[in-house]
Amino acid sequence: MKKLDNFIQDIKKVFNQRLKSIFIYGSKANIDTDKLSSDIDIMVITESVSGDDLKKCAPIVKKWMGIGCPCRIFDKEKNPLPVFMGEREWFNSADVYAMEYSDIKDNHKILYGENLICSLNIKKEDLRLQCEAEMKNLLMRFRKHYLLFADNPKEINNALFSVTKTINAIFKAILRLKEIEVSKSAYANLNKICEIFDADKQFYEKLLCAKDRHCKFSKAETYKLADEAIMQLEKLLEFINNM
Repeated sequence: MKKLDNFIQDIKKVFNQRLKSIFIYGSKANIDTDKLSSDIDIMVITESVSGDDLKKCAPIVKKWMGIGCPCRIFDKEKNPLPVFMGEREWFNSADVYAMEYSDIKDNHKILYGENLICSLNIKKEDLRLQCEAEMKNLLMRFRKHYLLFADNPKEINNALFSVTKTINAIFKAILRLKEIEVSKSAYANLNKICEIFDADKQFYEKLLCAKDRHCKFSKAETYKLADEAIMQLEKLLEFINNM
């Protein structure tokens, strides 16, 4: 992929010998780089990252993201904002980003430099604590959203969509804590969760169906799902608390 190659070469010119590693993480990490076109999550690890470095990288990043140029307004080959971190910060963040780092360890592709992923030490207790914190934040956010938009089924649907995205990440963290292999399929992970936790499988399947845009719910169905979400999230939080 020429665009990816150009991005790497431009970043190398900014950091020179200070550039430690560039890698893809997430769902696109297992795809051949020649077949990649958009939605590529990239991490750039350097010895250090200064304000001057960021200024120099800004035009490179905007070009990579496909923004800032009128000629690219209809360009579908856009990418998320790359993450820049210093090497020391990268290793020191394994405790607070235990869930994210676990995902990166399972799904990554080194594009340049050293493999700074294989030596990561992710402790189970850090993973459990972040899992609990994410679960509590999710429940609190959903309650607040429900309070503010109880009369707006469209907003309630949006909140349920957000719940579904976070729940899959939490399910993966639980499986890792139980030393159960994590699948790439959210449905497969749900099946595994139901083997160790008394989850309402039908409820979570409805959320996944809506997220995949295979299902649409009436106003009554939306509120029924939202009411059920409160109970299911509380139940899941209690399970995590007792792990």
